Amino acid sequence: DLLTNKEAQDNLLDAVLRTLQAQDDIVFSRRAGGAFYAFSEDGAALDRFAALWSLALQQWAPGLAFVLGRGRGSDMPEAFEHAKTDAHRRASIERPMFPVAAPVAERAARTGRVAVEKHPRHGAIDAATRRTKQFADLSRAGFIERYSPRDSTIGWRDWPRNLEPEADDPEGSFPFIDGQRNVALIHADGNGMGQVLIRIGEAVRQRPEDFQTIYATFSRAVDASTRFGAQQATCEVLIPNRRDGELLAARPILLGGDDVIVLVRADLALAYVESFARAFEQESMRQLAGLKNLGVTDLPERLTMGFGLAYIGANQPFAMAADLAESIMAHAKTRAKRAAGGKLAPSSVAFYRVTTAMMDDYDTAIERVMSHREGRNVYTHTLGTYALSDGSAGSLPKLSDLNALVALLHSESMARGPLRGLLNLLQLDPSQARSSWRRWRQLMKNTQPQALQAFDDCIQALLPTYRADAELPYAQAADGNDQADAIHFSPLGDALELLALHHIPLSDIRSPQEIAA
Repeated sequence: DLLTNKEAQDNLLDAVLRTLQAQDDIVFSRRAGGAFYAFSEDGAALDRFAALWSLALQQWAPGLAFVLGRGRGSDMPEAFEHAKTDAHRRASIERPMFPVAAPVAERAARTGRVAVEKHPRHGAIDAATRRTKQFADLSRAGFIERYSPRDSTIGWRDWPRNLEPEADDPEGSFPFIDGQRNVALIHADGNGMGQVLIRIGEAVRQRPEDFQTIYATFSRAVDASTRFGAQQATCEVLIPNRRDGELLAARPILLGGDDVIVLVRADLALAYVESFARAFEQESMRQLAGLKNLGVTDLPERLTMGFGLAYIGANQPFAMAADLAESIMAHAKTRAKRAAGGKLAPSSVAFYRVTTAMMDDYDTAIERVMSHREGRNVYTHTLGTYALSDGSAGSLPKLSDLNALVALLHSESMARGPLRGLLNLLQLDPSQARSSWRRWRQLMKNTQPQALQAFDDCIQALLPTYRADAELPYAQAADGNDQADAIHFSPLGDALELLALHHIPLSDIRSPQEIAA
């Protein structure tokens, strides 16, 4: 169930059904997000379908892991529960890899698997690599259309095809600006899907005859909401920031169900996320009405998403960045759920800029790079997770307030030098950092009192426990913690990162990670 290209999945499923002439015998309650739920009153028809689909998938996508669970029941809900249990049991069973190597066979140098083709640039490649390269070809990637606004002329040629200029495709390069080769790998996932599925499960237990209709409606609702979010973000952020003769500053990688992975140029990433989240929520409100009309009760008003952004250099390893982005996203979702206090978690975002050795775990990065210890006091230079919607932030700081702080720090009225050096001093000599902080405040009070007041207001909007007379621009979170250490937070590290990433000409800004390095 790891097939995440919906168009390819639909084509493969339809081809198998046509071959078996089973279109009238098998129905689906879900065909999205790399999974499908197939039902039939004819067990033999389902056996033939499972066998042929397995064979077709192994030929079409060699090496792709998948799980097939089977179950029987007196109705669809019962059969579905048994099939889920069976799928969990079979998840650890390894399937043989095809093609099997003969005694004398050439191997692909990168993977060690049996080679099936001579690639003009990469030499001998195996079957799985060949299919992967075909997916990398945007001209064959049907899912790319899901990111293109309706009624637009955007096609696969409008998206970049490589991060490095290549002789065989010089016009397919990513449109970087002024030599700034930073991108954000964005991983997004829906919030509260488990609770919605619980409500759906309660409804189908009352009306098992509506199982297929209800689940199919929910699957379509999630898919439509995610697609609308992607299209609106393209329309509102990517297209307006497209320069003449250049490609769009993003590369879609995945859109299946509520799961999204996309590369966006660093300076546009947060605006892209804000647009995506807003559109996703709006469309989900309309789509959920269809479920309510089917009698599914106690549904949330809308669906929300958690976003993780890993800011990386274009030449850094994608696989580790993908793991990091997923870890950041999981952190954002967990923090948003905790801040919601039992209500619907707001759409949220967390981000991390990789400037030292690549890590694939966000919590480890915060501990090792974004924090400084002084005795039992720990100073963390990030607030971690920000709410994307002002109206439902709960106890989370708002991204709009962070943007306001960034704009203020960029203004000419701010004496930025001491602030840029503050995190450095905190690492080297905490007492000097406190002295520098007092001198900066006195300077601002004497020369720019209004800007100082605005600065304090921005910090307090993000961190309500902050006090202007504090010895450093840090404060403990309002909910405290049950650890022996006193952890103090500040949004300054986040603000400095965004100043550095958004092509603002402050060449001497150093991020907390660069300081740690």
